[in-house]
Amino acid sequence: MKIQPAKRLNTFQEYVFSRLAKTVEEVEKESGRKVLSFGTGTPDFPPNSQYIQKLTEYVQEEDAYIYPGYGAIMEFSEGLIHWYKKRFHVDLEKDELFPLHGAKDGISHFPLAFLDEGTEILIPDPGYPVFGDPATMLGAKPVPYNLIEENNFKIDFEELEKLVSEKTKCIWVNFPSNPTGQIATKDDLQKIIDFAIKYNILVLYDNAYSEIAFNDFVPPSILEIEGAKDIAVEIGSYSKTFSFAGFRMGWIVGNKDIIAALAKIKSQFDSGVSIPLQKLGGYVFTHFDDDWYNKMIESYKNRRDTIATYLKGLGLAFSLPKASLYIWAKIPDSFKDSEEFSMKLLREKQILFTPGTALGKNGERYVRVSICVNIDNINKYF
Repeated sequence: MKIQPAKRLNTFQEYVFSRLAKTVEEVEKESGRKVLSFGTGTPDFPPNSQYIQKLTEYVQEEDAYIYPGYGAIMEFSEGLIHWYKKRFHVDLEKDELFPLHGAKDGISHFPLAFLDEGTEILIPDPGYPVFGDPATMLGAKPVPYNLIEENNFKIDFEELEKLVSEKTKCIWVNFPSNPTGQIATKDDLQKIIDFAIKYNILVLYDNAYSEIAFNDFVPPSILEIEGAKDIAVEIGSYSKTFSFAGFRMGWIVGNKDIIAALAKIKSQFDSGVSIPLQKLGGYVFTHFDDDWYNKMIESYKNRRDTIATYLKGLGLAFSLPKASLYIWAKIPDSFKDSEEFSMKLLREKQILFTPGTALGKNGERYVRVSICVNIDNINKYF
């Protein structure tokens, strides 16, 4: 019998980091040396031991093993409401929030709730691949908008107006940015909300890196902008804020009708976030450990600065990011594109950077360098 997968599998590539992992395995076998990977942005600062102890307690509770239900339990809701009030001065109602199996869960399922075949969604270029690929699977059309050096990697609203059509339903916005590290101020966010209201499109704000910031910059929430709840939702991540990447925990907050539509879709795909993880999610927001958090940020900052010195030795040009877990670096002119540069570096020095082309056509002359790397032996590679 010939196995014939659905035709939609031909509309997109395998997830970039899945493909890179296979190449890394091949190089390690050929070279006999472990690859130093700056590819994925996996938060690697150890989680707070107090939080892990609480999770252990929650797992051992009597109701830990039962289905959690389709939505937020009381502890999760109250914790998230507390956090948004304290951190962003934003008031949330219980129908304005929803737990996710990580930020990627909400991002990837969102098109099922709002995009039909032939409709369009604006996505950043360069940007997180999941902003576009799931829409493509449904027959919708991702329309890239440019984040380029000439505009300081920020949105060009004149260009954006030319891209909007009667088919445009939504726009993905991501600051602090993966991959550029660029930030947004409240004035920037006000322009985004004004634009969306003018053209009657939904704003999907990926704020996963809101707590990974340096040099006293404090990233805002888009819900701080007046009128944002009428048209926007924001997605957050426990992976970055608390080093819970493997637990798969996140949230979405904002417009209750948008959230209700996503919740209906997700009711067909999973049975909710587990009770122990939701209880942990609520606990960490009401027991935020500033000492642990400051040590995490200092670790990432020190690694960012150290890695930057080695990147200059490779002829890469960049600005130090004020936030996020990445350095967006321009490759030397002597290389054809980022793919050639990255593969040469991988095979000759066993160093992996993410080719910028994996994140959009505007990444052709760039590589994304994660700062979530153990740099104890970095000098042995460069």
